[in-house]
Amino acid sequence: MSTLPLLQLPILCIDKVLINTDIISLVSLSLISRRSKRLVRTTKTSLTGFNIEIKNDVTQVQFVTSEKEDAGNWFFKIEEKESSGGQVMEMRYVLFVCLSRCPFFSFKDDVIHSYHSAMDIQQSVKLGVEYLRDLFKKPVIKVYLFPNAFKASKRPFYVGFNECDNLFIEGEKEIKNEDLKSILETLTIKTRLILNIPVNSSFKCNTNLLEFKRLTCSYKVISSRWITREVLMSLKCTHMQFHHTLLEADDIMSFFERWYYSDDTEFTILLVKTDESFAGMNLDRFNPTQWNPEQRGPKFL
Repeated sequence: MSTLPLLQLPILCIDKVLINTDIISLVSLSLISRRSKRLVRTTKTSLTGFNIEIKNDVTQVQFVTSEKEDAGNWFFKIEEKESSGGQVMEMRYVLFVCLSRCPFFSFKDDVIHSYHSAMDIQQSVKLGVEYLRDLFKKPVIKVYLFPNAFKASKRPFYVGFNECDNLFIEGEKEIKNEDLKSILETLTIKTRLILNIPVNSSFKCNTNLLEFKRLTCSYKVISSRWITREVLMSLKCTHMQFHHTLLEADDIMSFFERWYYSDDTEFTILLVKTDESFAGMNLDRFNPTQWNPEQRGPKFL
């Protein structure tokens, strides 16, 4: 196969071409050779990071630009092979021909599809995510995790990264204590955690390891019952929302009073929807003012 004409151009011309090349094509180019990978790695792009959606049979990595647009996706899928002699990975390309009649391979419709055996997919996802993070030097922005669908053999669920800005865990069945503990104590979640899944009231973890500033437990029945008075007082979040909690008025008053007399200027909101009575909640001595939405920005909550 002839050398790709692009790589025969002067370096400044190559840079100009790559700056105006879409993300998926850059990934495709980086897989051709070590030199092409080095060129892509030094190219300035509009990419800001990756969103990852992890399910049992497929993992989707979404490329996100500075305009918050979807710049393409990489789907890691399970497709059993007739023979298996080690790790099986197949990436399917589309054959193109450039103006100089030089054939090259790329991906169709801004989507990469790679196919793996059931035994190899987790390792392949790990290698793929690590490759992308090394190539573009960008963070994992959002992770969507659906643990209910995972088989017992697929632990841990998350691979290829040890930190993300935002983590969303969703499901209908109660997540196992050991699984949630492993996730929260192993992954560094920098900004936000949303638990839209039932959590056992006996769940415990080391809250000193938690770095996120926003916590939402919003499942319709039992996502917040692990939030005891002790847990509430140990959290360092600025935004907290708990639905169907067992916290009582005295717990909320203790939290509020400690904050009120502290020098904490970052705490913003605690929204609690309780299954217990809030009888005895009295904030009069703090001279509260009536809620006025005009004094709050539209994105306050």
